[in-house]
Amino acid sequence: MRLPFLALLFVALGAIAQAEAQQVYRCGNQYGSDPCEKGRVVDVSPPVRNLDSAGSAQVFLCVSNSGGRFWSPDHCRERGALVERIEAVPGGLSWEERVQIADQQTQQGYAVQRQAMGQRGAATAGVTAGDSSRCAHWNQQVEHYDGLARQPQSGASQSWIAERRKEARDQQFRARC
Repeated sequence: MRLPFLALLFVALGAIAQAEAQQVYRCGNQYGSDPCEKGRVVDVSPPVRNLDSAGSAQVFLCVSNSGGRFWSPDHCRERGALVERIEAVPGGLSWEERVQIADQQTQQGYAVQRQAMGQRGAATAGVTAGDSSRCAHWNQQVEHYDGLARQPQSGASQSWIAERRKEARDQQFRARC
């Protein structure tokens, strides 16, 4: 009784394996098992799961109303706190290991932020002595256009003055005046 069942099982598995191994061709807008001219083989294999994302978990860095920080496996709002950061950590680890990994990721993130802020600060250093003459020029321009705008002018003239004043203010800003 077992032998016929096993034979039937092998036949069924062989048919399934053969069906899965069969190629599918795309011929224009149609798909089929028969090859055609200018047709191409289509990959019909099942998608592969991303094993890195399987079993991942989130750890929340929360800030309490009193200002203290703590890690939580649940969203911070469930504990009456605000979210400062959310870190993705591998699943299947103990809580202490998750917190340790989340701490490391957080410290790395803060280090990158500090480095970026330092580079941005160095690139946008304050106004130097050489810029003071440019600042004086742009201040003079803004005052000139302010004076013109206070005089009776046509609508078109007022628009032109407003545009020029805005350009002068933009230049002031770019020069960090």
